[in-house]
Amino acid sequence: MKMNVDKLKEKITSKGMKFTHQRLVIYRSLCDSQDHPTADMVYNQITEENPSISKGTVYKTLESFVNVGILQKFRDDLGLMRFDPVMDTHSHLYCNESSNIRDYKNPDLEQLLNNFFKENQIEGFEVEEVSLVIKGKTK
Repeated sequence: MKMNVDKLKEKITSKGMKFTHQRLVIYRSLCDSQDHPTADMVYNQITEENPSISKGTVYKTLESFVNVGILQKFRDDLGLMRFDPVMDTHSHLYCNESSNIRDYKNPDLEQLLNNFFKENQIEGFEVEEVSLVIKGKTK
């Protein structure tokens, strides 16, 4: 999901956040990644070219992005918090051997899941979004 600087700036400022070099670098690293990185993975990816950005800044920035709705976060099977810049409905493919995670979009599957939960409501719970984690191994 490559994004140019103008699109990144628009994405960040449209949520009322100030556009800074640190935020640009951190968000770009997420958009360039295909594996839903952890905060430490983001830090390790950007630190060589941006040694002035601290690990604390990465953690705080990622949480700020989640809070304003330009990132999703979820816990993987190993208990690690992962970050995903794709905000529209999608599922994930999880490789049991490598722990790699990648996006999987299938409108038919998403419609099937949404229809199922419309017809089979869960008592005392309002379903807001349905996404699936499909586990297997990469061929």
